[in-house]
Amino acid sequence: MEIIDLAYEIEEKMSIFDAPWHAPVTITQMGRIDCEGRETRRVCLGTHAGTHMDAPLHFIPGGDPVGRIPLEKLIGPVTIVDLTHLGKNGVVTREMLADITVTERMIFYFGWGRHWKTPQFFHDYPWISPGAADYLISNKIVFLGMDTPSPDDSRINIRDPGLDRACDSPVHKLLLGNRIVLVEYLAHLDRVKGSGWNLAAFPLNIRGADGSPVRVCLFRGGPR
Repeated sequence: MEIIDLAYEIEEKMSIFDAPWHAPVTITQMGRIDCEGRETRRVCLGTHAGTHMDAPLHFIPGGDPVGRIPLEKLIGPVTIVDLTHLGKNGVVTREMLADITVTERMIFYFGWGRHWKTPQFFHDYPWISPGAADYLISNKIVFLGMDTPSPDDSRINIRDPGLDRACDSPVHKLLLGNRIVLVEYLAHLDRVKGSGWNLAAFPLNIRGADGSPVRVCLFRGGPR
């Protein structure tokens, strides 16, 4: 079986989105083999740290938490779309998607992982237009992954307290409002060659949570 890990390693002081509603990652050793006879650690991190899954509750009042996302959405055949031709602030349009076969599970590969661990990662990344989001919804997509921090335009100043709520993360709201699973910060998509891939993406089963760090992998073939 061929397997590619698409999740970034969780580590202390890792890159997170700079906003007061995201917590820094800390990892503290608690037990030591030479003292307590075993190793244990305390891990403190936000629900949207690193490679992670957004549940509808992230933006939709009364939306499903991560533990209620049907597992059948998270495993199965996946279509990977190469969008590396889009540069800074490039936009995925409805017209672009009309030339692509839309399947239940899709990954958009922008090549943005090359900016991981740099300030550029969180600025000017390619994004998805509301029209393209509507097109995906109408074609019954259930899962969308991407190697960027968000499907929304990074130039929207979501830290502005005066921002009209309707202008805050509109693509997130469209997709999550239709119970489409979102996974952001995918890693290592440059290692993916060819087609015939399957996806497995499982979050922590955190009661009532709006999202979770997630281990994502692609696989094809079978055990020998």
